[in-house]
Amino acid sequence: MGDGAKLTGAKGFHWRINWLILVFAGIFLPLTLALGYWQLGRAEEKTALLAASLANELAPPVTLAELSRAEDYNYRRVQVSGSFDNQRTILLQNRVRNGLPGYEVVEPFQEARSGRWLLVNRGWLPGAAGNKPPLVVPVEGKVLLSGHLYRSLGEPFTLGEEQWREGWPQVLQNLETEALAERLGVVLYPYTLRLDIESPGALTVGWPKVNIQPEKHRAYAVQWFAMAAALVMLSVFANSNLGEVIRRVWRRPNE
Repeated sequence: MGDGAKLTGAKGFHWRINWLILVFAGIFLPLTLALGYWQLGRAEEKTALLAASLANELAPPVTLAELSRAEDYNYRRVQVSGSFDNQRTILLQNRVRNGLPGYEVVEPFQEARSGRWLLVNRGWLPGAAGNKPPLVVPVEGKVLLSGHLYRSLGEPFTLGEEQWREGWPQVLQNLETEALAERLGVVLYPYTLRLDIESPGALTVGWPKVNIQPEKHRAYAVQWFAMAAALVMLSVFANSNLGEVIRRVWRRPNE
């Protein structure tokens, strides 16, 4: 008989059901595929956010009055004129620059024309000796600031609840706009202004402009799809004699 007849005969390919592997694959194959497609969807979302953020960053500076509240203005360059509230400083702890621990200095700022309030991130200062908060030099009088607007895209990571103290400055882990607005007794603009280096009161500035990586989600998607493919191969080999058929075909040229 020819080779084709041998492969389709008693020693040819046939199924032999392994229910344990089938149940395992039936549960986890849809899960891995769903996670893969979810990661692709996240990559598309991040790509759109990246494009919008870069467009905001490259747009010419405007005033807050020219911006509506209905659009996404993350990383939008703006100029504001007004004065700092130097008496109510917020220090964001556990901010590291060049391997040194320190704080980011955030202060309320009142726009001169509209009277509206926003939080201004002046930048980074190293911590003082004995883990004491740093001394912040106040910025007096009316000033013109330039920088970019920023709002976190997700919930910031916090170790336990914030520890609010009596008086100022407040040493916090993250900015909680609603809680700060209540303590300040004002309505705060929903974005923080991160200062440019040439602005009055700027400290050590410079933040990663757009911390969005669609490629990371695509890589995760590839991993999930690879796991799905591995599950399919495992199911086929465990529920058939395909491995034996391949070994026989592989040995035949050497016989």
